[in-house]
Amino acid sequence: MPNRKIVFGLIGEKGAGKGTVSDYMIEKYGAVHYGTSKILRRTLEDIHLPVTRDNLVKLALVLKEGYGPTIIIDSLIHDMEKNGSDILIADGIRMHGDVDPFRKKYGENFYLVYVTADLKLRYERTKARKEKAGEGDATLEQFLEEEGKLTEVSIHEIGRQADFKLNNNGTQDELEAQVEEMLGKIRK
Repeated sequence: MPNRKIVFGLIGEKGAGKGTVSDYMIEKYGAVHYGTSKILRRTLEDIHLPVTRDNLVKLALVLKEGYGPTIIIDSLIHDMEKNGSDILIADGIRMHGDVDPFRKKYGENFYLVYVTADLKLRYERTKARKEKAGEGDATLEQFLEEEGKLTEVSIHEIGRQADFKLNNNGTQDELEAQVEEMLGKIRK
């Protein structure tokens, strides 16, 4: 990779494969991952509330309402700036306005990457991973209801503005090949 700090902003629906992309870049290139959910998770834990998707959404909306729409992204960038790594991953871009602080701070060294997959596949992955409380028991109807929440509805729209789109309907090897292709284009 070039000798400049590169920031990859990951956006994608629940279960699309952002974690798989992050894990690959961490393992293969030494990237360092930062996520908005870590900030929200820490806050929920500090106030002794369960870390559920619903509580994460509520907290994000309350913080944005009370402190401005970029408060969570600004906090994430602040954390990222403390890191000396050349490759940083910013995970948790979900709403309009979330991309602007990254473009302002990192300019042409910021790449928005949209990771996507078909709905049924994402539902099955989410049930299997049980990352957040209740996910393993969620019905397809509940999954669809989650998709309609304010923090989720803009993902597809913002994803259309991405510098790169990775389709994760195939195998992990196929997804990793798309990451390699993306990195090859950036190196040029």
